[in-house]
Amino acid sequence: MKKFVVLLIFSVMMMACGSKQQKPVQPVQTKSDSLKTTLPNELGMWKISSYASNLGNSKNSSYLTNSYAIWGTFTNKANDKAELKVKFVVDKETFCIKLLEFGTNAVKKGDENQYKISIKSKNSEPIEFTAKNVSDRLFIKSADSQKIMDCFTKGGQISFYLVTDSKTNPSIYSFTLDNPNGFGLAFKKLYE
Repeated sequence: MKKFVVLLIFSVMMMACGSKQQKPVQPVQTKSDSLKTTLPNELGMWKISSYASNLGNSKNSSYLTNSYAIWGTFTNKANDKAELKVKFVVDKETFCIKLLEFGTNAVKKGDENQYKISIKSKNSEPIEFTAKNVSDRLFIKSADSQKIMDCFTKGGQISFYLVTDSKTNPSIYSFTLDNPNGFGLAFKKLYE
C-alpha cells in the first residue's frame, strides 16, 4: 500500500510537470520613461492634458505637465538616495509638483508644515521659497511659481532641492531638469 501511495504521488508530480506547462515567453521590450535626445514637439518636454471630471465642468480643465518622467532621489530615515519620480501639474491658477517615491508612491501631507525649496540654474543665482503639501502635491505660491516659470523659459539645466520640516520623518528630495524648453509656448496654449 505504501508503494502504491508513493507511486501515485510520483505520478501526479510527473503529470504536473508535463506538457501542459506554459512555454517560456520572450520578454517584451517596454518603453521606459526617459529623456529623448531630440524632441520633435514644439512644446519640448511639456504636454497639455485634461483633468478628469465626473461633473462635466470644463472650467480650468486643462493643465500642463511633463511628457516624460523626471527622475531624482529622496532620502529619509529609512532610505538613502532612493528613486524619485516627479510630475509637474500647472494650470491657469496653480503650480504644483507631485513627488512619487519609488516612482509610484505619491508623497501625501504628513506632519510637515512646509517644504523649503531651492532652485539653481547655470545662469542665475539660487532661488529659495517654501511650498505646502495639502493633499498629494506641493502647491507653490503664485509669486514663487512665476520665478520657476521664468527659469523654465530661459532653459538650460535646472536643479531642484526640497527639504521637509517634518518632525517624524524629515525628507530630502532632489532632481534636475536638463532642458525645460517649450514651457512658455505650452503655458500660452493653456489659454487658447
